[in-house]
Amino acid sequence: MNTLRYLWAHNRIASIGFAVALIAALFFSVTFVRRAIYWSDPAHHRQIPEPWMTPGYIAQSWHLPIPEVEAILRIENPRAIVGSGRPTLDRIAKATDQSVETLLDRLAAGLPDAVAEQPPGPPR
Repeated sequence: MNTLRYLWAHNRIASIGFAVALIAALFFSVTFVRRAIYWSDPAHHRQIPEPWMTPGYIAQSWHLPIPEVEAILRIENPRAIVGSGRPTLDRIAKATDQSVETLLDRLAAGLPDAVAEQPPGPPR
């Protein structure tokens, strides 16, 4: 405890910087572990697309690059289309005056073909 008092008295700025860095490292470590556990569950691989999903989520689930999923959906920049907030399939459909079923049908037809075209190796 005396060491901490000494550091606080003589190196206050460095001690604060170290504490902030430690908190940031802990935050990012927890986020990394949480995501690693979530995506290692086979139930989250190749999920059938649903209206709440974003193109990024679908890309992660199907091990595809996001632009490839956007190409299947025939959209270029979902964030620009939707505006602020998450670009879910439901919000993309409303913003482009399409039905969600149309987007889901495109994904159902295009995702298996896109995965089949991927070169063998680790997922991207």
